[in-house]
Amino acid sequence: MIRAPLLPGIVAAAVFATGCSAQPRAAAAGMPADVRAFVAKRTQCDHFRGEEPYDAARAADLDRRMRATCTGTDATLARLKRAHHRDRAAMQALSAYDARIE
Repeated sequence: MIRAPLLPGIVAAAVFATGCSAQPRAAAAGMPADVRAFVAKRTQCDHFRGEEPYDAARAADLDRRMRATCTGTDATLARLKRAHHRDRAAMQALSAYDARIE
């Protein structure tokens, strides 16, 4: 089960207002391919986690999208941090993500 953040509407509004969701993607621009791929997938995951499931159809759609973009990201993040622990820029980009969302 993918855990959505607390108060998803407020969190999504805060991320949108501050531009935080674009920051990790921009920071990953010069990163290794595996880090860039993770950032792209996890940014989508975090977007869907912050969406409001206002009815049953929307909830089902969000669940499907979160399964597609969030599943496995906890393990991938841990693996990438181990693999790139000496790459300061990669670690900075990876540190923007919660370690446990699944």
